[in-house]
Amino acid sequence: MNVGLIGCGRIAEGHMTVYQNIKNIRVIAASDINFEKAKALANKYKISHVFKNYTDLLEFKELDFIDICTPTSSHASISCDAAEYGHNILLEKPMALSSNECEKIIHAVKRHDVNLCVCHNQLFFPAMQKAKTMLDSGHYDMVSFRTSIRENPEMFNVPAWNVSPEEKGIIWEVGCHPAYLHLNFLKEIKEVYAIGKRIKYPVIDEFAVFLLSSGKTYGIIEVSWLSKETEKVYEINCSDGKRAFMIASPPYANQGYETLLEKTGIAESSFYSDIKKVLQHFKKTGNKLGYYIGHYYLINDYIESLKKGAPTPVPPEEGKKTIKLLECIEESLNTNRTILVN
Repeated sequence: MNVGLIGCGRIAEGHMTVYQNIKNIRVIAASDINFEKAKALANKYKISHVFKNYTDLLEFKELDFIDICTPTSSHASISCDAAEYGHNILLEKPMALSSNECEKIIHAVKRHDVNLCVCHNQLFFPAMQKAKTMLDSGHYDMVSFRTSIRENPEMFNVPAWNVSPEEKGIIWEVGCHPAYLHLNFLKEIKEVYAIGKRIKYPVIDEFAVFLLSSGKTYGIIEVSWLSKETEKVYEINCSDGKRAFMIASPPYANQGYETLLEKTGIAESSFYSDIKKVLQHFKKTGNKLGYYIGHYYLINDYIESLKKGAPTPVPPEEGKKTIKLLECIEESLNTNRTILVN
């Protein structure tokens, strides 16, 4: 399959790493408004055709799908243009800045009969896949699901637009991940309450969210961009005291995405000792894709869906649900009240 890449920044590098590990996939065209950046990526990965204007890339008829890795504010316009040209689309998260923009994308995709997949990559972490399978099978009688993400953007050289109010800041950029995970694990979210502060950046950079579902389960989201290191902790708590964790923290973060750990009420010190033993093993034998292991499985599934004419792994309607939940979180943060999810 032939791929056209739009946007040649940090996330595009991650996608290129994934493509290099998938057979019979070639990225044959790339574009970026920063033409020097596009040329640098093309030289590094031997991409044949390079453009500054993405509409020139869309003229290519030999492309099996377009991979959009641009700032969120451009997603709606580029996706609608790609659909109009008849291209299938892999769209990086978050899907768009608003649910209204998501609806425009959905309309364009249906009108032009193309397939769009939103890159909700963390759904495809092996640890999260295993957790969902065990939850659906009844092995876990879940009471609550908690996600905690602590990062420092300066460690990853993230672009300035990540903390721009015009791009919705970390609520969209980082909060998108726990939002779609909670939509996947909780049956039906009915109420949202959020608190947060602007401490270091011009956008809210530390916030917590309480999510109440229609059943007996609830969710908690914690996000901070004030940490000195990266740590992700995703936790399922069950009615029988059983607890399942995915933990990705230094120095074993790259392997944490593959490991689902389970405990039945044993002391925390023992639990973290076990984590160290397991992740030491993965340090020696672990995957070379690290964080992008989720992208790898998602993109593979997307490619298979195109070959078979099947629904995409994450259809645009799921992307819209995530943005709607983010809008509720944003509204709660701005109004300091509980928001009902329609």
